[in-house]
Amino acid sequence: MSLLLYGIVEAGEDSGLRGMGVDEQPLRAVREGSLLAIVSDHHGRAPDPTTSALLAYERAVRRLMERGAVLPVQFGSVLDDEGAVQELLRRRGKDLLAQLDRVRGAVEIGLRASWRDRPPASDVRPQSGTSYLRDRLELRQHARRVASELDPLTAVARSSRRALAPRPDLPVLDSYLVDRGRVSEFVALVAQLDRHLDDVELVCTGPWPPYSFAEGAPT
Repeated sequence: MSLLLYGIVEAGEDSGLRGMGVDEQPLRAVREGSLLAIVSDHHGRAPDPTTSALLAYERAVRRLMERGAVLPVQFGSVLDDEGAVQELLRRRGKDLLAQLDRVRGAVEIGLRASWRDRPPASDVRPQSGTSYLRDRLELRQHARRVASELDPLTAVARSSRRALAPRPDLPVLDSYLVDRGRVSEFVALVAQLDRHLDDVELVCTGPWPPYSFAEGAPT
């Protein structure tokens, strides 16, 4: 019997913890010092990322987010037994506590900027390597311009992560760590920026558990 990890919280945050995880296994806590790993029993290796498994996992992590500060763990992190979980918490305890302090009282908001029409650089197969590189450079330059228009959002967020031009149709893909009490303000500012940007459409997603900012969490 192995253990599937969902998230790391501080002792006391598990008060009244209830709910089921993947494969209808009950959630439970493994403690080491002031840290708790929320787990469920699991047979075998990492679970397959089926739709039902992913949905059950996400529901469990969201319940943890609603209770307080949590470092969500990416789907599929499995350890052999409680001893292995405790060793992880012991070995990385200082960093995990620092990460919990960082995300406490905040959620992750995703922001996708996509071109309203065709990307500025041609998406037709280039005739040469030179033209391909030229198109990629042009696309990144346009993406940087769009990214600069989003700078006001950093004043409403604690932190941010950015992927610049991850796809030809997607100039900017951002994640923001936002105080729970400022989510409405953040979304309103996105809407304001969207009205003033003619060539891209801005779409918010979330709030999510702070996956992009849980740097100390196991993967």
